[in-house]
Amino acid sequence: MTTVELFPAPSHAPSLHAPARLPGADDASTKALLDVLKDNHERWHIFFNDMRFHNHVSHHVLAIWALGANKDLIEAAYKHDVPMQKPAIQPPEAITESNFNEHLSDEKYYVAYVNFFKAQLAEKGVSQVLEDWVFARNANIVDGAPQDKQPAMLARLLDGLVHPMIHTGYGLEFGLPGMVVEGLAQAAVHRALDAPFFPPALFEPVSTLDTLSSKIDTELVLDEPASPHVKPKKEVHVFDIIARILKDDKFKAPPDAENFYTETKERHSATIVDYANQWTLNLDEPHDVHRKIEQLQWMNSLFYGISGFNAKEKEFFADFFLMHLVTSSLFLPSFVAYLTPPSQKMLLRGYLTISLAWWISRRPRSFNLNVAKFFSADPTMPKEPSFTFDPPKWALVPGATSANQWFPVVQDALLHPDDHLCKVQRAFVHFAETYGTRKGGEEDFAGTELEGAGVVDGSLFIRAAGLTAKNMGRVIGDDEGLGWDR
Repeated sequence: MTTVELFPAPSHAPSLHAPARLPGADDASTKALLDVLKDNHERWHIFFNDMRFHNHVSHHVLAIWALGANKDLIEAAYKHDVPMQKPAIQPPEAITESNFNEHLSDEKYYVAYVNFFKAQLAEKGVSQVLEDWVFARNANIVDGAPQDKQPAMLARLLDGLVHPMIHTGYGLEFGLPGMVVEGLAQAAVHRALDAPFFPPALFEPVSTLDTLSSKIDTELVLDEPASPHVKPKKEVHVFDIIARILKDDKFKAPPDAENFYTETKERHSATIVDYANQWTLNLDEPHDVHRKIEQLQWMNSLFYGISGFNAKEKEFFADFFLMHLVTSSLFLPSFVAYLTPPSQKMLLRGYLTISLAWWISRRPRSFNLNVAKFFSADPTMPKEPSFTFDPPKWALVPGATSANQWFPVVQDALLHPDDHLCKVQRAFVHFAETYGTRKGGEEDFAGTELEGAGVVDGSLFIRAAGLTAKNMGRVIGDDEGLGWDR
């Protein structure tokens, strides 16, 4: 049987729309990274406690490695994260194609699912494994089976605050088969709690022209430059959907404070699916895929940044749940590079549905999207940089305190012990690199139904990143932070 090297040195991302890597990585830091990934793979379970909280070791070290961390930082991050981990469990039996569905949701079989996907990956390759075991109809629906016995693998991939998608996404972006199999195994042992957001119609067969053969033509244009910021006629933008939801009386009453997501799902799943289905997602032109991903990345950044800034409780409400929507959207380009057009549609539609569900569940605070207020504030907020310096008189700007607003943000993200901070700041760095030059008034935003969308510009990302850094505490300035808000 062909074997696959699970943890080779990270390769280039499969898409030019994936994040660039900051300089800093060298042979020593890369060896430290791979040592951590291998040790984590062999020793630890994907959940670190009985509440099914997720093991973030690999996310943490990959995020800081990509931001330029040295060997010492990577080893220190692992040392910090190890004490909370739970040892891997030897499974009662192996997973095969014939018993695959029997042990879904059971964390005792995590290692068995890892071994199953290793074999599948060696035989078929990444693209075909994703198609066969996540996006195929029979990977999601078994005719005649009760709801609680459905495989629902796409729902599982996007369940648990999209952690299986995030984990798999790291593997796809960095060319690490070991993380792909971990992520798919994590999806398999997740409970399919989000299945109501994935109706059977989503998995109905499409034209035979939209199959793997058309993926070749798609790949030829997926990395072309984005089209101008013009909204095509009759297209429903995600901002239109946001505006319509904000006006819907069904969402007037706030959800239960403790079970906000479960209650939102139980009461409103059909309505949320209907809204997600309004999104124009024809993908007739292959390069439209990334135009749609751009919409999702802006949307989730607005949810997190603007509603957090407009919160009444404090200067900035760094919503732990909405933050995951920002970090997960970073991996959409790496996913679509491996998928056929029909599967791309399923992923993007499903991802929009889950993003809307989490945003709606965090109301009423999350509904406070006062766009004008956010963008009328000081664009350098918060004003105090993480570190300052005193340039000599011969410098271009002798009185400057920070030559680049992003440098202190990245330094803080590298040194901060919180494993989520580096992930969300890496996302904002990439979005700023990709969309930072956007000016307000562009037609594709201004022409939507969302009030104030015309003033949205590329400063969104440094604003959100700066507010996040201040809320979490600045390592270099020794400013004690408040942590994530729940």
